[in-house]
Amino acid sequence: MASAHQPKGRGRSRQQTNALESTVPTATEVNVATTSDSVEPLTTSQTTTMSGRGRGKNLKRKPVVPEPHMTIDIDSSNSSWKVSDLNNHQFWSNDRPLKPVELGTLGQQIKVLVNYFPVLQFPHKGLVYQYHFIVENKRKTCIPRIQRRALYNSWLHSFYEKHPQINPCKIVFDNQKIILTYEESLPNIDEFGITEPIMGINRANRSEEYNISVKRVGNAIDLASLASFKEIYEPSTENNLNIDDLQNIRQVLSIALHEHCSSTADYIYNRTFFRNPSPKTLGYWDLGLGKATWRGFYSCLLFTNGSQRLFMNLDVSHGIFQKKQSFLDFLRDVMLHSPCGKYHYRHNRNIKKANINDVLDFFDRNVNNAYYAGEIEYLLKNCKDLSVRSYVSDRVIGYKISSLGESASTQTFKWNERDNNLITVEDFYMKKYGIELEYPSLPVVTMRNGSFLPMEFLGVEPVRVKRITDEQRAMVCQKSSLNPSDYYQSIISVRNNTEEQYFEKDPFIAAWNLQIDPKMHITSARIIPSPKIFYNSRYQISPQNGSPPSVWQSTNIKFYHPTSFPSVWAMINLSSTMDKKSCIEFYNKLRDVANERGINCPAPVIYEEYDLQQYSTAQLITALQDLMKKNNDCKFFLVALPENSDAKDRTYGEIKKLCELEYGLGIVTQMIKVGKKPWNYSKRNNLLLKINTKLNGINSILDVPEVIKSFFDRGHHIMYVGIDLSHGAPGLSRGRSTVAVVASADDVPSRYFKEVYLQERPADTRRESWEYVVDMKQIMKSLIMQYYEKHQNHPPKAIVIYRDGISTSEFDTVFEKELTAIREACVELSSVYRPKLTYIVVNKRHHTRFFPEKDGDNVTAGTVVDSDDVTNPTTYSFFLNSHHSDKGTSRPTYYHVLYDDNKLKPDEVQMLTNALCYTSARCTRSISIPAPVKYADLLAFRANYYVNINEPSNTESTDQETNIPVNQSVDVNNTIKSQRIVLSSKLENDCSYFL
Repeated sequence: MASAHQPKGRGRSRQQTNALESTVPTATEVNVATTSDSVEPLTTSQTTTMSGRGRGKNLKRKPVVPEPHMTIDIDSSNSSWKVSDLNNHQFWSNDRPLKPVELGTLGQQIKVLVNYFPVLQFPHKGLVYQYHFIVENKRKTCIPRIQRRALYNSWLHSFYEKHPQINPCKIVFDNQKIILTYEESLPNIDEFGITEPIMGINRANRSEEYNISVKRVGNAIDLASLASFKEIYEPSTENNLNIDDLQNIRQVLSIALHEHCSSTADYIYNRTFFRNPSPKTLGYWDLGLGKATWRGFYSCLLFTNGSQRLFMNLDVSHGIFQKKQSFLDFLRDVMLHSPCGKYHYRHNRNIKKANINDVLDFFDRNVNNAYYAGEIEYLLKNCKDLSVRSYVSDRVIGYKISSLGESASTQTFKWNERDNNLITVEDFYMKKYGIELEYPSLPVVTMRNGSFLPMEFLGVEPVRVKRITDEQRAMVCQKSSLNPSDYYQSIISVRNNTEEQYFEKDPFIAAWNLQIDPKMHITSARIIPSPKIFYNSRYQISPQNGSPPSVWQSTNIKFYHPTSFPSVWAMINLSSTMDKKSCIEFYNKLRDVANERGINCPAPVIYEEYDLQQYSTAQLITALQDLMKKNNDCKFFLVALPENSDAKDRTYGEIKKLCELEYGLGIVTQMIKVGKKPWNYSKRNNLLLKINTKLNGINSILDVPEVIKSFFDRGHHIMYVGIDLSHGAPGLSRGRSTVAVVASADDVPSRYFKEVYLQERPADTRRESWEYVVDMKQIMKSLIMQYYEKHQNHPPKAIVIYRDGISTSEFDTVFEKELTAIREACVELSSVYRPKLTYIVVNKRHHTRFFPEKDGDNVTAGTVVDSDDVTNPTTYSFFLNSHHSDKGTSRPTYYHVLYDDNKLKPDEVQMLTNALCYTSARCTRSISIPAPVKYADLLAFRANYYVNINEPSNTESTDQETNIPVNQSVDVNNTIKSQRIVLSSKLENDCSYFL
């Protein structure tokens, strides 16, 4: 029931309503005593200092407030802590496992195509000289890439006229500040350099003088070393190259290879090249709200130790950009979806843009005063920080939008040319430029410098966009998803398109002695066997109806360990399209499927409806708190979310915070999305997969092949750990990241302990990795202790860690720091505790794709590629495609085994990783990454809601945000701060309620 000061809604208490009265009898009420929810106070203790590698300072750590499960006394000398035969030197070793000489052998041998094109010819002799190319104007402003490239072209043309003996095709530019020349140095330019003025066009489309400085830097790079190298990074072998030398050569050849496409591309980022397309161009899709998808291509060079030494990795890529158009057209794009636009065009949703006259009415206070503020707010949400250009008189000036003002006919400012007299924007343009505004009733746009500009004089710049809506994201996924045969042809088209890479006739490629094979490389692969899936009564699931081994059906089969709904649970209806009758129908159908799975599903004792048009989110939370005060024996919420995407996202986050954090209710929740598509049998089954797991059930278990039996047998005490960080929506996290670490609580992994932290990184710490988990030691101590308590004082004997998010460049920093912290956690628990550690990096952010050699389908689930032709030449690595893709082209996961006390052979680590991909409780199919790291990803995303990480930077903190139970624990060099997010102690510590 809403309190007296709240608007009247549809909320009903249990005392007033017989919840969902149907043919199902009401469940018996159970009275449970309640306890108070108090946040543990911070305690002071002596700060300890630990030496930190690579920081130049000490890492100052403040101990975390101990959790209740960490307060028991342990006997560190207990023999149970002696879990391995590792000595101190072995345990603290940083030696990476060597790349196996013998590759995996299990499974069916096959051949696959990979989007690597062999570089058939590359220079084996000659020197490459390096030069710095520095551009400055008198205002010392930043010079954009396209402008810098134009100035370089002008300078090179002038330099060539003075020195016609040079070959300009042997001179290449990296678009930043590096010039490279092959076989011949630039005449008359040494380490002291030259400086000369040159005229160029600036961003305002005006001629401006720039100073160009060019000087020689570094030693010449000798390409002759490529003629004799045998293996990459084998220092014991004479004439071999180390990885640093090889990376320098790779960068040189890559700049030469891409000189043509980088000089013609409109946008380049992360080795991906885009050209401004027309709306009819293949790969261009209008996403609405002034945004569009462009298709570009990714290209880079890779050295390997296989049959081919050098490959070009070529892939198609998609980016989201603002459409280049007038601001008035952008306005019509956006306002079509505003609150007034949706209502006005509700019977004509096929139109692409709002009519300008309708938009004028939306922003007319006399016509639309009641909804004017909402329209302004909606427009600002979609145009804030938008890059625009002003076209007035002969000036073209770039701006970024800060806010919106009044209409041009009423917005005034002080005109400094007229003694700071107040003048309206409309009158200013008439008196200053003699221009009569066509739309003076539209709001003016306020720029970051405080100036006011009429919308009709602005044009939107086609810059890359970071933030898009859920609907746009779904459209991008749908449009950009290509089936394998189309994906393959798209890559081949890029390879052979003279407007893209231009390989065959590119004078730069010819001058640098490069030649690229027009065909994709064929490499060896294997299809490893999938584990068997067992449900109740040891019932084995086999592929049905032609489904691949990674997809199975569980129709009419009871779960391995079915649970029961609590005797007192609540259905919370926030949907505007579902009424009580619809909820009864939904429950009856859900109960029927639950009975098939062996789940006891009594009717909900509590049924509540809340109209979110009358209830604010804060009022809804208060109402739920009041509800639980009267029904403190309720243990489960099933929540029908609202249809509106903004309300749905906001409500979802606030209810999860209320139910899962320490100060909150401490009950399990399951959300359901109410959409146009009905809840069919498959959806209800998938819903029960989550509910059964959240309520402490087990859906299924694995029967794995003999080669990895020991990793799943009970009593072996192996803990599987997943680690991930979430950095929130692009542009919104403000340097904040959420850290999630989960650890398996049982030997057959199905339940997981968890720790969640918030890391805050100041803006000036650019050199700090975003991916480093600052408080890894305290996290691992907590997880190991939780495992120790559950297993009757037996700690894990081995810990297998799957770590998402680390790039190759961070292997020597993030990985080693985290591994050291994990070891410190172990020895602080007991000086003799040395579990065998395996640390595996999971990488989905790459551009390698595999295609069957003959048919046009995806590669089969279980396909492993560990061939030297395509894997990293310096690490123990392999590709695994563990999942089946119903749509689009499968992206394999790239695994790097960076540390391994368990001495896993290739077959063992590949089979183990593949088996863990079958243990996700959310679906009846294998997933693309092991369940522990997928769960960490889900929990890190959930934590974004806990701390409002995606709140816009101009939004003030709410009262609820200040109440989030966090314990500050670590401050590294006074830069990255780590805070522990305290989860509810009422929920079982191994409950996977984040699914």
